[in-house]
Amino acid sequence: MGPEATADLYLRIIRIFQRQYGAIYDSDFPEILIYNLPLPDVVDNSTPSELIKSMLIRGAQKLAGGAVDFIAILCNTVSYYLEDLQKSVSVPVINIVDQTIDYCKARGIITIGIVGTTNTRKNRLYEQEGLTVFYPTLNQQKIVTSIIFTILSGKKRSRDRAVLKEIVKSLLQQGAQKVILGCTELPLLWRNEEKVIDPNQILAEAVVKECINPPPGRKAGRNKI
Repeated sequence: MGPEATADLYLRIIRIFQRQYGAIYDSDFPEILIYNLPLPDVVDNSTPSELIKSMLIRGAQKLAGGAVDFIAILCNTVSYYLEDLQKSVSVPVINIVDQTIDYCKARGIITIGIVGTTNTRKNRLYEQEGLTVFYPTLNQQKIVTSIIFTILSGKKRSRDRAVLKEIVKSLLQQGAQKVILGCTELPLLWRNEEKVIDPNQILAEAVVKECINPPPGRKAGRNKI
């Protein structure tokens, strides 16, 4: 979620195995199952939360039924439901928001800006103890939502990139040390910037780490994701 961001995550995982672990043969890579779950819009609408939660749980159970060792969901917004989702399956579910927050705290980044969906903002997903969070203005938030939908439609416009950069700049001027691109479509538009944090890459690295250094009792290197 969304499909193109998921394809990007898959490629990032493959690149990490190639560059860091010298993967060449098909057998050097883990088994990966990609399940595209066609949820109702979670970017900016008021779809009943119980419907979203039940669809996510059914989706996770399908993957767990395929004997995966763990699940990764490339979506910040649905992290709101992950506690219930985790209770519904016996395998770990990697939380992109928690992974990104841990990344920030480990580097002393405690004042952050968030550019993401309206629902990520409304549900305060990045607001945890010890962090100070800045958001775009409400007008800027509407613009961000429009950009996200444009990316979802397959368009990567230079004018949208320029606007996104200006919104990031405004958050830095408010006092943010770094700005998190907290919707997984946004790094498809722009990510190579020192002051920007890319959760998509953080999740890709967490997935590879889970494969290479799994918990006791699970063999490394050939896990099914």
